[in-house]
Amino acid sequence: MRGDYHSHSVFDDGKSTLLEMAEAAEKLGLDYFGFSGHSYQAFDDSFSIKKEDRERYRSEARAVQEKFRKEGRKTRIFVGLEQDIFGEPEPDMEYVIGSVHYILHDGEYCCVDESLEISRRMIREHFEGDPYKMTAAYYDLVAQVPERTNCQIVGHFDLVTKFNETGRLFDAEDPRYLKRAAEVMESLVKKDLVFEINTGAISRGYTTMPYPGASLLKLLHDMGGRIMINSDSHHKDTICYRFDLARECALRAGFASAFLLTDRGWEEEAL
Repeated sequence: MRGDYHSHSVFDDGKSTLLEMAEAAEKLGLDYFGFSGHSYQAFDDSFSIKKEDRERYRSEARAVQEKFRKEGRKTRIFVGLEQDIFGEPEPDMEYVIGSVHYILHDGEYCCVDESLEISRRMIREHFEGDPYKMTAAYYDLVAQVPERTNCQIVGHFDLVTKFNETGRLFDAEDPRYLKRAAEVMESLVKKDLVFEINTGAISRGYTTMPYPGASLLKLLHDMGGRIMINSDSHHKDTICYRFDLARECALRAGFASAFLLTDRGWEEEAL
């Protein structure tokens, strides 16, 4: 693949600077690389861009973009945002990844990807111990992502499975889980959004397989959905992490191509 558009830096919960990320992408030979800092959210800025840094994120990202352009560098830098459904937008972004990291229930923002213990507590205290009520609430929010974020890309569609690879929270093949996930997926496919295959949880040691899981990825193909491959990298050394595995998963699901964002818009590329 020639592009990677989901990345984080020291402006949010990443470990590398914007320039370090861009230069690492160029060393990998990428034609396209995107910055997508976590949108600011007032109720919890522990992993998002801080309120006081929002303008600086935009200006520094554009400065790196302009530096690469003026120097005639190989990699075209895009300035984007990963906007959570409860986050705030930023002006003049070249693309937006829409995502859900929290479920708002009983007045509490419950993070779905913080830890296994927090996920278990959320199910126990907010969903009567029923994990499928929790997953349904999650997908109800995912259904709202396009309208709430004005995104072009659906981020880690099934993030709610982050701590569930061995079935510790629920059965990801159970119809009680898959039915609502499939309904929401179909509604987003009809909006012509691009779904990312996201390898970020692999690089950080949480899972061994990318999002979406195999069953949902096959459904996405059968529904006529479009895909791209992103690393959700939080460090310059994990850009394009396990893209080989993501490609294998896409091929097994039936996909023959993926999409890249270019200066000419979305372009299809053979896997």
